[in-house]
Amino acid sequence: MQSVNKKYAFFCLLILVLSLITSLTGTQAALSASAAFPEPQGKAALLMDLNSGRILYDKNSHQRMPPASVTKIMTALLTVENGNLDQVVEVSENAAATPECSIYLQPGETLTRRELLYACMLPSANDAAVALAESVSSDVEDFVDLMNQRADELGMEDTHFCNPHGLQAEEHYTSAYDLALLSRTALQDPIFREVVSTQNIIITGPPDSEEQRSLWNQNRLLYRYTGALGIKTGYTREAGNCVVGAAQKDNMILIAVCLNSPSVYDDIIQMLDYGFTNYQMTELPTSEDPLLVKVTGGQAKTVIVRPSGDILVAAAPEERSQLRCSILPYSEVSAPVEKGDLLGVCKIYKQNEEIGSVDLVAADSVELKPYWTGSFVDGASSLFKWFFFIILVYITCKNKRAQAILKSGLRYIVLRIIKKRSPRSRSVRIRNYR
Repeated sequence: MQSVNKKYAFFCLLILVLSLITSLTGTQAALSASAAFPEPQGKAALLMDLNSGRILYDKNSHQRMPPASVTKIMTALLTVENGNLDQVVEVSENAAATPECSIYLQPGETLTRRELLYACMLPSANDAAVALAESVSSDVEDFVDLMNQRADELGMEDTHFCNPHGLQAEEHYTSAYDLALLSRTALQDPIFREVVSTQNIIITGPPDSEEQRSLWNQNRLLYRYTGALGIKTGYTREAGNCVVGAAQKDNMILIAVCLNSPSVYDDIIQMLDYGFTNYQMTELPTSEDPLLVKVTGGQAKTVIVRPSGDILVAAAPEERSQLRCSILPYSEVSAPVEKGDLLGVCKIYKQNEEIGSVDLVAADSVELKPYWTGSFVDGASSLFKWFFFIILVYITCKNKRAQAILKSGLRYIVLRIIKKRSPRSRSVRIRNYR
């Protein structure tokens, strides 16, 4: 009996050891899998560090592709930049008739821009996108011009928009890289970030109903990934499944873009896991001396510039000793200057390769020098000249010797004029004109 108990104890111990080994092996495999170099199935993909703009993974990121509803990131950015989100918008027949995904807006009903913004970004309502476009600009065409103008300002070289919602159009395209640039700017706006990270919200219902509209965010990354911030999903037959996602872990925010993928969320999660596992935020030191930029036409002659935030870059531990930054402020700007205006760039290098950048912005505002100040100075100068001239005439009239000198000078000038206008000179001049 004692022998049987010993065998049983040995068998249990063996099972425990094997289970522990299996568990450790599985944990190690899971860690290795999350740290593995991503292999997304999407036709184009990109992973970017939001703070520095450093690209951590790239697959066909400059290929021009249809973006579907991720187009609405630009629509939302222009809306929040335009401000006045509590402005009431009356829905037009054009907006209400926008096809496919909608919240069934009715012509003549009213909602605030804020409500329409949530409808545009959570359930991806095309009718809400058009209503926003018409509220920001006089019509959709003008708003599309604004979209393309803002894209140019952001350096989105592989982008052209034809509408505010993303329905298929031949000349409507963008790239994974451009979408990351756009999202990097948009996420710095607290209102935009709040909207795209919201899972559910209640807004005004149809005018002929007592019920309100309940909006749910279609971005499944918010429900599947810890620290997810949004941003936007999209699908058309031509574009396939598209997702622009972002997530935060400690002080690191990563933007992941995947276009036309059969497993778009797995691709996004794979890239985010890779970034958070292999990189850490590294702060680069800068000089503590204030950096000044010359201001022309302002009440102050200079303005202090500083980085828009800490100079942080996502870097692997072995890369830290290879990092440096170069501060490049503008040499001169014209007033007025608003606090936060872009006044230069801090470029981040890994050895001699530029890998990212942080904006340099104005620390304070500088107003234009008042017009009356310049006018007063000019007027005072002119008044002084006339005063001097009057004093000179007065002295001349009182002094006989000064009068004689003045007469002699005037006589000399008159004689010179007469000599230049002799008959011979006039005849020559007439012949030349003929």
